[in-house]
Amino acid sequence: MQEFTLRADDTGTIELVCERNDEEAPAPRVRSFAGDDEFGLLVDDLTPGEQVLLFVTDTASEKLR
Repeated sequence: MQEFTLRADDTGTIELVCERNDEEAPAPRVRSFAGDDEFGLLVDDLTPGEQVLLFVTDTASEKLR
């Protein structure tokens, strides 16, 4: 697992966009969670081991490791 620092844009938003290779696959189910100091997204119904592309704006991300 890699670690990244993301910065919110001028509106206070972080947009994460993923793209699947299998355009014929049914839409996955997306869930979210939020706690005191963390939040996240979970994506269900992908094929086990499936890889997806994650897109973030270059100016909003900084690789730490």
